[in-house]
Amino acid sequence: MRIVIVHPRMSLMGGGERVAIHSIREALREGHEVYLATEEFDVDSFEDFFGVQGLFKNVQLLTYPPFRRIIPKAVLYQRLIYNQSRLRKIVSKRRAFDLILNTAEVANQPSARLPAIEYCYFPEYFSHLESDRLSGLWEMYYWPARVFYRDRVSRVGRLLAVSNFTKQFVREKWGRESTTLYPPCPIDLYDNLGIPKEDLVITVGRIAPEKRMGLFLEIARKLPNVEFAIVGSIATERRSYYENLRDAAPSNVSFILSPLRKVKELLGRAKVYVHSAQNEHFGITIVEAMAAGCVPVVNDSGGPREIVSDDVGYRWNHLDEAVGHVSNLIKDESARGRLSKAASARARQFAPGAFESALGRVLREYA
Repeated sequence: MRIVIVHPRMSLMGGGERVAIHSIREALREGHEVYLATEEFDVDSFEDFFGVQGLFKNVQLLTYPPFRRIIPKAVLYQRLIYNQSRLRKIVSKRRAFDLILNTAEVANQPSARLPAIEYCYFPEYFSHLESDRLSGLWEMYYWPARVFYRDRVSRVGRLLAVSNFTKQFVREKWGRESTTLYPPCPIDLYDNLGIPKEDLVITVGRIAPEKRMGLFLEIARKLPNVEFAIVGSIATERRSYYENLRDAAPSNVSFILSPLRKVKELLGRAKVYVHSAQNEHFGITIVEAMAAGCVPVVNDSGGPREIVSDDVGYRWNHLDEAVGHVSNLIKDESARGRLSKAASARARQFAPGAFESALGRVLREYA
C-alpha cells in the first residue's frame, strides 16, 4: 500500500512525534510505501534528538512551509485553515494513496475519499482552555471548531485511542468507538544504567501551567532535606511562567532545561518520580521513569491511573498524600526497592514493540 502519514508539526519533538516515528517504522517493516505530510523541519536535528538516524531514508517527505499567524487573535482557526489547505493539496495531487494514517490531531484529517486511521490523544483539546467564569464566551468561540472536528471525525474509519481514559472521551464527545493502543515508550534507553540511587525526586515535562509544577515545589518545600529536580523545556510564550516558578522554588529544587534523553542519568539516580498534571491523556515520561527504576507517585486521574497500579507505585489526590508517599519511599529502602523492580517490569509492557505489533495488525486489515 501507499500510506500517507499526516503529522504537521514534527518540530515539536514530543510524545506525538514518537508515535509518528514508530508508525513510520512499522509501515516500512510491513513493506508499504510511506509518505509523510508535514511542515518543513530539521531532519538531522530530529533524528539526533530521538536517536533515529536514517529514519527518513526510505520515506518520501511531502513538506510545506511552517505555519505563521497573520494576526495575533484566533490562532486556532488560522492554523486549522492553513493546515487544511496545505494537506488537501498534498493528498489531491497524489490520488494513488491507499490509506491515510493521521498521527496528529483529527483536525488535520485531509478532505479525501480514502480509508483513514486516526491516532487520538484527546478529543477537542481546546476544551481544557475553558473556564467556568468565561465558559459562555469560550463556547461561542469554539463552536465552529467543534463542528469542524466532528466533520473530520466522520471521515475517519478507524480511531485508535492513546488510553482507556481517552477512549471514554471519544465515546462521550464524538459518539464513536475506538481501540486503545498505548503509545510507544523508549524504555530501552534506560536498560543497564547501573547508577546508584540517591535521595532525589524528579519530574519531567513542559514547564507550563497545565503540568502543575507549582505542586511539585510545594512537595519539595515540605521535605527540605530531600533533593528535587525539574527537567523540561520552555515554550517562548511560557517564559514568564518559568521565571515565576524559579523565583518561588525552595533551595532544594534544581531546574534542568534539557531534553530527557540528554539527561537520562538523572532518572537513573532518582528514587522517586512525581507527576502532578491532572487528567493527563497518558504519560510517557512516567513510563520512562519507571523503566529507570523510579517509583512513580502520580496524580490519581486520567491515563496515569492505567500505568501506575498499587504494586508499582502510588496515586494521590491531595498534596499531603503526595508528600507522605515521597517521604516514606525515601525512608523505607526495602519498600522502595521492591516497588522499583515492579515498576521497571511494568514499564516493559509499554515498549515500542507492543505498539508496532498492534499497529501492524491494523494496517494489515487495509492491505
